[in-house]
Amino acid sequence: MPSAVIVRRAPIVSRARRRPGRVAVVAAISTTVMTVLPVFLVAGVSVQMSADVGLTISRLGVVIAAYWSASALFSPVAGALAPRLGERRSMMLATLLGSGALAGIALAPDVWWWLIVWLGVAGFGNALGHPPSNALIAQQVGRRRRALAYGVKQAAIPLSTLLAGLAVPTLALTVGWRWTFALAAACGLLVLPLLRAVVPAAPRRRRARTRERSALPRRLVPFLVLVSLASGLGSAQANVVGAFTVSAGVDLGVAPGVAGLILGIGSVAGAVARPLVGWLADRGVGGTLATVSLMLGIGAVGIAGIAAFSPVAFVIGCVLAFGFGWGWSGLIHYVVSHTTHPHSARATGVVQSGAYAGSALGPFVFGFAFDILGTSVGWIVAAAVAAVAALAALLAHACRPRTT
Repeated sequence: MPSAVIVRRAPIVSRARRRPGRVAVVAAISTTVMTVLPVFLVAGVSVQMSADVGLTISRLGVVIAAYWSASALFSPVAGALAPRLGERRSMMLATLLGSGALAGIALAPDVWWWLIVWLGVAGFGNALGHPPSNALIAQQVGRRRRALAYGVKQAAIPLSTLLAGLAVPTLALTVGWRWTFALAAACGLLVLPLLRAVVPAAPRRRRARTRERSALPRRLVPFLVLVSLASGLGSAQANVVGAFTVSAGVDLGVAPGVAGLILGIGSVAGAVARPLVGWLADRGVGGTLATVSLMLGIGAVGIAGIAAFSPVAFVIGCVLAFGFGWGWSGLIHYVVSHTTHPHSARATGVVQSGAYAGSALGPFVFGFAFDILGTSVGWIVAAAVAAVAALAALLAHACRPRTT
């Protein structure tokens, strides 16, 4: 029996040893998808869930905010925990939490507030998944392709959005939303043996050294505070664009189906931009927080285009807001991991806490802003937030410490 197990795993382990960088990216993408899929799937099938669990639009906002709030709350803890557990254990635990949340939603009673509980579990898994994934890429991917690797890994987030959207006509409207979550949970269980096979276990000596140096050096603190601020404000404005683009298009007189198509085009632009800016960074073009600042600035111009309430400006603004205003996340992971190595896992946790807080507060706050100030003024304020995020990224670039 032991020999049979070795024979089955040998090909996977062999490929992992020959191409550790590609395998690391695949493992990072798999972990990321399984930890963000619960929140996007809830949003995608919320219409089908509403009749069964009483999920109204306002309650949907609450449960989504619960996910990002849990991610923000546990991100610093996850950044400290991941180095102690090692990449393999951390990524497997994160995937298990995501799969458990999907299964929990599938089996939950017909009460909407149970979604808060399970999305909170998924949020913790999301917080735990990013630090070891980034650390694994930093270890296994060569410097000449590392920025591209981070961009591809972050493209897993819009990929999850796409998967959630495809799940509506293929699963939710055929077998029902509960089976949709159950099947997604089963996919997570298939990811676990993959992670065990291809992600190297951290040697005990390395984990012991990691415990001794778990505290971040003081010289990194100002840099990480500014990056966290830029990431938080940037995520806030980006999630506002993702949440309210369709409603803005409808207010402009665009048909809901067309507005959804524009949203899809924007999402594709964001998914393409993330690996593209990484690919350019690996070739010496950009690759710094100054590039992140420029992208956020262009995104602010795009949001201002949305505020103009012109059909042409709306389409162009959406593409710019998504492609540039949300295409920087992989690059910021690359810069932080490269700058703070060997503290990249914990540094990622600090920066991600800002991103998650912005993701939770952005749609929540701007939902009220649009109602109180009006749609046009609300978009102008969102553009101002993007501009401040660009300034924070530029200041972080100016005080970036030397790489170790």
